[in-house]
Parts: sequence; structure tokens; C-alpha cells
Amino acid sequence: MCYNLLIGSDILKVKIKSKLKNKQYTHKYNGYGIKNKNIITYNDDNTITKVIIDNIIIIERKNENFLKIYLKEGINLEGKYITKYGNLKIETYSKNIKIKENTLEIIYDLKINDEYVDTFIYNLEYSIDS
Repeated sequence: MCYNLLIGSDILKVKIKSKLKNKQYTHKYNGYGIKNKNIITYNDDNTITKVIIDNIIIIERKNENFLKIYLKEGINLEGKYITKYGNLKIETYSKNIKIKENTLEIIYDLKINDEYVDTFIYNLEYSIDS
């Protein structure tokens, strides 16, 4: 019966390649996730990562901390960063956003508590798993 619910739905299993890079650090993930319309969700080393591709890109990461950033090219946007030590003020400035079929690239500056942290490059590639 559950299989019948998925027939004709927008939920797809996808292969994921993601990379987050700044000057000192590169984090890569290669694995699988779920795509439901414009939302891609994957489990990156016990961190649930959700990427919503819309007019404003939203990236959420949830483990013992919760991070939610909003990205729109040329605009400063505040997000949420909740840690076990308390809430931190977080802000992004998106320098460049490229959305193509099955790929996303974002270059953005990150500030935490009004302090510039670094410029980050986030790449996401996904393809339907067959």
C-alpha cells in the first residue's frame, strides 16, 4: 500500500555530490538523498542537510546544532544558528548563485555575531538514482 502512495509522486531517490569549501577547509559528501519537488534532503555524517531551491535558497543542517541560512544573490539575509551554548546571530551575503539543471553553486560571505568568518563556496550536484 505504501508503494502505491509513491506512484506518480514527486519523491525521487537521488545521488548526491556536495562540497563546501573555504580558505582552510573543504568538506565533501558523496552519497544518496531524497528529492521532493524543490527540496533535496540527505544525511551527511549524521547531519541532516536540507536544501530548498526557490527564489531564496535555504540550507538547513541539523545535528546537535541547528543551522538555517538564507541565500539570495546580492542581499544580506539573517539566519538561525542554535547551539547547546545558546543562539548565535548569523548572516549571509550571497555573491553569486548559479542554478542549472541538477546543479547548484553558491558563493557567499558568512558572519557570526557581526564578525566576518570567511567566504564559502557550496556546490551541489544530484542525479536520479537508477
